[in-house]
Amino acid sequence: MGQLCQRRAAIPAASVAVPAAQADTATVTKKHDPKRYANDYSRFDHIEDSDEEKETKADDPPPEPMHPDEPNNPTEEQRKELRLKFMKLSRKMIKDTTGSLTETQERPKPARLPKDHMKVVGTIDLQQLAKYSCSNDRMLLSCYGDIFDVSSRPDLYGWGPKSWQAGKDITWSVVTGKEKPDQCNRFYDVFKLDPDHISRYLTLICNRLVTLQDEFGKPVGRLDKFLNERHFPAAPQEEIEECKQQ
Repeated sequence: MGQLCQRRAAIPAASVAVPAAQADTATVTKKHDPKRYANDYSRFDHIEDSDEEKETKADDPPPEPMHPDEPNNPTEEQRKELRLKFMKLSRKMIKDTTGSLTETQERPKPARLPKDHMKVVGTIDLQQLAKYSCSNDRMLLSCYGDIFDVSSRPDLYGWGPKSWQAGKDITWSVVTGKEKPDQCNRFYDVFKLDPDHISRYLTLICNRLVTLQDEFGKPVGRLDKFLNERHFPAAPQEEIEECKQQ
């Protein structure tokens, strides 16, 4: 459920001690090895566009193969291209699974929206994003750097079960599947992982982005952290091994 947050117009709703190692057992610390993987990002070129997208691109020249300028660190252009591919794949997968990108469940009547609802905020930092938390009429959240205005669902993001997401970036929570506040505002570069994890995590992220776009429309801004995503560290290996999502 997430932490509940008080709103004016709504009803309210350390460190971990590590066991000492056995005397005859050496302590092993897993660290990210930047040379562990030598990713060939062209393996994702098999992700095909939909029939409609193929028709519109029929006369376009074929894209050049991807060759990262550094191992496990593709350029911003390469990242953008891969993200677009996975977004198209996620959109098609959700549509094929549900028959529609629109949720069929009954939603509450539209809330009284703030005057600046859906107003573009541009590129902002974490401190600015935090001003749009669950305690405000206007609520924003970031997923993979895309900022969405979720003010129309105070029942979820205001005093509801997702109130802890408002005013934060939820990317790592989406990846791990751990719906907890301490998973927010954590930034790692998924492209510094092996191809299987890249594919899995981008699919999870893009599925959430498609869902957010479908319910709340286009992003109203961009989190500045993701302007330099290539400089994020690799995700902690122990957390990657704990991730059981498919």
